[in-house]
This record gives sequence, structure tokens and C-alpha cells, in this order.
Amino acid sequence: MMRTIRKKMKFILILMAVFFIISFFYGFGKFKSNQSQNQNIGNNLAEVNGTSITYNQWLSTFQNTISRYDNNTLSNMDQPAINALKNSVLKQMINSELLLQQAVQEKIDISGDEINSEIDKIKESFPSPEEFDNILKTNNLTLNQLKENIKKNLMITQVLDNAKGKINITDEELKEYFNDNEESFFEAEKVHARHILVETEEEALDIIMQLKEGIVDFAELAKEKSTGPSAENGGDLGFFTKGQMVKEFEDAAFALQPGEISDVVKTQFGYHVIKCEEKKDEHQPTFEESKEQIYNFLKYQKENEAATKLITDLNGTADIVIHYDFESENEEVSSEEEQVTDSTQTQTIESEDDTNTSDTSNTE
Repeated sequence: MMRTIRKKMKFILILMAVFFIISFFYGFGKFKSNQSQNQNIGNNLAEVNGTSITYNQWLSTFQNTISRYDNNTLSNMDQPAINALKNSVLKQMINSELLLQQAVQEKIDISGDEINSEIDKIKESFPSPEEFDNILKTNNLTLNQLKENIKKNLMITQVLDNAKGKINITDEELKEYFNDNEESFFEAEKVHARHILVETEEEALDIIMQLKEGIVDFAELAKEKSTGPSAENGGDLGFFTKGQMVKEFEDAAFALQPGEISDVVKTQFGYHVIKCEEKKDEHQPTFEESKEQIYNFLKYQKENEAATKLITDLNGTADIVIHYDFESENEEVSSEEEQVTDSTQTQTIESEDDTNTSDTSNTE
């Protein structure tokens, strides 16, 4: 079941022509119930350099976007937050249209082979051509529409890649970053260990005896006997530094030398048998040792900045007209709530007056 869900999610994400759309899903029943209130929404929600973004395009994107939030979180969102998300979808659609127009201006050409290659990748994620066709039908898409969506996605991706490709990172920048952040590269002493966790001391002692006699391999015994979550990995905990494990376990692990096996170690979780695989002393890396890591970090940072700047520049020079602001609905909701409050207060006052009149009548 989970495998099918992941395949569908991957497929629908590829279907999206809008590269920057914020993915979320809001219960359509609640959303749909509000549509009758939106009498001011016209057919065109926005225009980008003369190209319209229609309400139906927006609604289709809104409905088919995959959630990055659990249903419980979304169901607890109030209407103003939902309306802000609606506006965010529209804004990202505008950004995508700007990037698509830029791709046309840069004369970016996507070949049929590139598109077919993406189609093949999608098909490979399904067990049969029939299931692929069924998913297309479920999403009301033809193969040609899918190809067109993929083409737009690839065009937008290429525009962004072109902007990112213009960044430059000098050795001086790398050295400056290292000098300013040298302490952050410090590597504390760490140990790579495996362990076997059992419920009783007797079990742990029996395991130690088997290991000392060479009857079984530590990793295999961990898979068979350990009750800890690392059992399926042969008890492998990877590298860890001081402060990451409970004190009793940590003290025992760091006291071992590579290849050594501990005595029984008792912690709040049970009884452990620990094996040290490898140890690394604390180390302050040099610039040369850190250079690649710094380069990758600055590259990622500058690429994001380049993409953001491109979108900002395109917005700054474009003729963008937004015809409908979903957050204007907040005022309508607020007004309705005030009317309900006023009505409730009026009914309360009238009820109190009736009670007072009745009390007076009874007194008389």
C-alpha cells in the first residue's frame, strides 16, 4: 500500500507544470463549501505580462497539489491561514509563469528525446503499462498533456540552472569562510560501536561467553538476540560523540579499543554488550581538509541566492495584475462573526428583558 502511495506521489509531483508551487492539500469539502461566498472571484485571477492565470487553472493546481502537512494540522488551520495559503499558490503560479516566459526569451529548447526519457522514468516506477495508463485517467490527463507539463518543467529547470551556472566562488572566499568559522569544523573524539541489548544480566553474560569462544559473529548475534532498534543493522550505532548516549553506555564504549568487547553494561534500557569497531581522536581540520565542504556549502547558498534574485528581478520588471486577493475573504468572515456576535448579544438582552418583566409581574 505504502509503495503504491509513494509511486502516485512521485508521479503527481512530476505532473506539476508549476515548479515553485507550495505543496499542500486542504480538505476539499470544507474548501468547496466556501466557494458560494466568493462571488467576487472572476475567471482571471491574475495576468502576467498579458498571460492570464484563470480561476480554473488555480483551482486545478490547488486540488492536485500533494500535501506536505498531515490532515490533522490542516484541519486545525483557521480561515485566514488557509486564505494565505491560497494566495501563496497564486503567487507561485505567477513566479512559474515568469520563469516559463524567461525560458522562451532565452530560446530554451527541450527535445522530444528529453521528454520521452522523463516519461520512461515515470513508467519504470509502475509495475505495468496498464497501471500507468490508469493513473493518467485518474488525474484526467492525456499522454500529450503529461508531455507538455514535463516540457514546461524542464524549461523552468533549465532557466534556473542557467542562473545558478553564473555563480563564482573564489579561493579567497573559501579561506575567508574558513577563518571566520574555523571552530565549527572542530571534530570531537568519537567512537564507532555495535551493541546487543537484552533484558537480563544472565542473557548478556551468555552472549559474552559465546563471543569470547568465537562461536558466532557479533553482528549476526545482534540480529538474533538484541531487542534494540539497531538489531536489524547488526547492532551498528555508527559513530557518536560524548553526550549522545546515556552515561553508563558512553563511558564503557569510549573505554574500549577497536576490536574489544565490553563486560555487561547496565543502563535504564536493559543490559548491553558493546563492541568497539573504530575510534577517532578529536581533530581540528585544516583549510585544505575543509575546502571541499566549504565549497559545497557556498555553492548551495549562492545557487539559492541566484534563483531568488532571478525571480525577484523578473517580478520587478513584469507587468503583473492580480485581480483577486483571497485574504479579502478574511474581512467577510470577520464581518459575519461580528453580525453573529451582535445578534447573540441582542437575543441575550431581549431574553433578560423578558425575564425581568416576568419577575416584576410575579412580584406584583
